[in-house]
Amino acid sequence: MFELKVSDRVQLKLRDESHAKETYWLIKKNEEHLRPWMKWIDKVESVDDSIANIELNIEEWELKTDLHLGIFRDELIIGMISLHNIDYLNHKAYIGYWLDEDNVGRGIMTDAVRTLIEYGYAELELNRIEIRAGVHNLKSRAIPERLGFVQEGIIREGEYLNGAFVDLAVYGLLRTEYKY
Repeated sequence: MFELKVSDRVQLKLRDESHAKETYWLIKKNEEHLRPWMKWIDKVESVDDSIANIELNIEEWELKTDLHLGIFRDELIIGMISLHNIDYLNHKAYIGYWLDEDNVGRGIMTDAVRTLIEYGYAELELNRIEIRAGVHNLKSRAIPERLGFVQEGIIREGEYLNGAFVDLAVYGLLRTEYKY
């Protein structure tokens, strides 16, 4: 299976069916933490939903359109990170992520995003990577700001979330701007 090393204790791994139950319970544990920012949270109702999601993620990786990786710390899944809409013609993609509330504030996500950026530029030959986050999601917005992304604007009412439209901050990072 595909794996990227973030640190001695943290890896990004393509999940398989053996991770379905662990993923499901992590999502359930973090429902209230994730619900304000993740519109898919209430669609995960069973371990079977996790299995279906993992199967879809593997299929998308095989098609080379998306790369969804579990964030594992000491072999336990603590979140997810993804390269979405990999566009090989235009050499761009965007990153999405979420992390278990107990692991927030430790630098894990910043390091995971950095690792995925480096993979995208070095292995996929991307030129541009974007991150979009709700304007009020300050913790998610801090990551691209910390990594040198440029805030390029606000997409007004860019996402429908929990019965309301939410503005999204758009961050971009070009390969020439990234400091390895």
